[in-house]
Amino acid sequence: MNKHRDIEYLNEISYGYWKAQVLFVAVEMGIFTLIKGVGKSDKVVARKIGTDHRATEMFLNALVSLGLLRKVKEVYKNTAMSSRYLVKDRPLYQGDRIRHFHNMWDYWTRLGVAIKTGKPTAFDDAEKEVDEQRLRVFIKAMHNIGTIQAEEVCRKLHLKKYSSLLDLAGGQGTYAVRFVEKNPEMRAVVFDLPDVIKIAKEHIKKSGMGGKVTTKAGDCLKVSFGKELYDFVFVSNLLHIYEPDENRKILKKCWDSLMENGIVVIQEFVLNRAKTQPIFGTLFSLNMLMGTHKGSSYSEVEMKEWLRDAGFKNIKRFNPGLESGLIIGYKL
Repeated sequence: MNKHRDIEYLNEISYGYWKAQVLFVAVEMGIFTLIKGVGKSDKVVARKIGTDHRATEMFLNALVSLGLLRKVKEVYKNTAMSSRYLVKDRPLYQGDRIRHFHNMWDYWTRLGVAIKTGKPTAFDDAEKEVDEQRLRVFIKAMHNIGTIQAEEVCRKLHLKKYSSLLDLAGGQGTYAVRFVEKNPEMRAVVFDLPDVIKIAKEHIKKSGMGGKVTTKAGDCLKVSFGKELYDFVFVSNLLHIYEPDENRKILKKCWDSLMENGIVVIQEFVLNRAKTQPIFGTLFSLNMLMGTHKGSSYSEVEMKEWLRDAGFKNIKRFNPGLESGLIIGYKL
């Protein structure tokens, strides 16, 4: 038995930001993309990225200790994990998501302020213009994780049953494109804010799905989802932005947009009844405290209640992994 286990646990939490910052800087500098393949020495890395040699060696050694690089004699190489997820242009690249976490650094340092005031610290109410660069990083971050989660969702759902999809708050269309690729008979509409739809159109065009995946711009609380009826509405990572009454309104609009026997699928970070687990969901709730006016992570009990209030039946819960849960309701 380790009598110092509690102290070690507290220490690990306390210096956790050291590890995060090492990863953030490595992604920002493109270290993993630079050394892909046969690897490079610390001298070559320092020369390529224009950094101090001594500092670069220390930095690369830290990445080795974190399991993100291997050191073979004097050559640094990617591990299987970093090669798969941290090299740009790889199908499952996660660098944009990591960059998004880095962008949240500043307002997480003001967590105490948010707790005292109950108000977000991520932005100023006076700010009116969208920061296009940060928006693109955010949307790409959602795409990074979406490429993986979409596969898990496809395994849980029988997509062949459905021919028309409304991808609500669909970002750049990651899920819509993947679902249509899995079921060529399906047609999809990606619904999101106008600035996001601009990015979605680029992705859809690049995917070659322009004839099967279209877009609609608008605020999901303020405008209609359109006159068309769907047999599948996908609501991914949207409800945590809003308060419960707003989420009831959104889900009622989903009901109104569905054909009989249609299905709504909510993908969210689902908390337990006490709202104390899982860890990521509880921390994400604090992220919504600082990043939105009224958002939060919600429990399975709450989301099922909203679905019942909207009229949905036969409500089920699935766990595809990666901190997310699926809650499914049917319009019977």
